[in-house]
Amino acid sequence: MELQIGNRIRELRKVSGMTQEQLAELIGISFQAVSKWENNIALQDISLVPTFARIFGVTTDELFAMTR
Repeated sequence: MELQIGNRIRELRKVSGMTQEQLAELIGISFQAVSKWENNIALQDISLVPTFARIFGVTTDELFAMTR
């Protein structure tokens, strides 16, 4: 199974009605970095996983789409 967390970040961001710019501002990074993650060009820092989970209101397992 190939893990592409960028796809999950994009999905959760869109469900939340958030733009890449808004997400980037919440995290304190550039929207270009968010774009690279969502397109699986670059990986985000693992330390941001809890931040993403908090922003999107999901568990880390849900963030990684590990629920059944």
